[in-house]
Amino acid sequence: MPGVLLCEAVFQTGALFMAKTLQGSEKQLKTGKKAPVLTRIKGAKFKREVKPGDTIRIHVTLDENIGNAWFFKGKVLVKDKTAVKVTFGCTLSEKRISETVSHG
Repeated sequence: MPGVLLCEAVFQTGALFMAKTLQGSEKQLKTGKKAPVLTRIKGAKFKREVKPGDTIRIHVTLDENIGNAWFFKGKVLVKDKTAVKVTFGCTLSEKRISETVSHG
């Protein structure tokens, strides 16, 4: 599995972490129309391959939350060994609705 997709899986897990953390909180009312956006990737390290048929586990921990900025450490494990480690940041950004333009 390409390393970029493993990193993306970690980033998506971070977004789920943010959603779960905000769920049911007063902070969610203020951020309900916002979506997580990846803003920083720092120190991605690729330690081993993930091959077809491998089962992965993804771990994400929150390092710091400052306002709308969230800073995480994440890793992908395969056979209980680290395959990828990455530090990253996300912010909450306004959701945008795309307009569909039809040409006739």
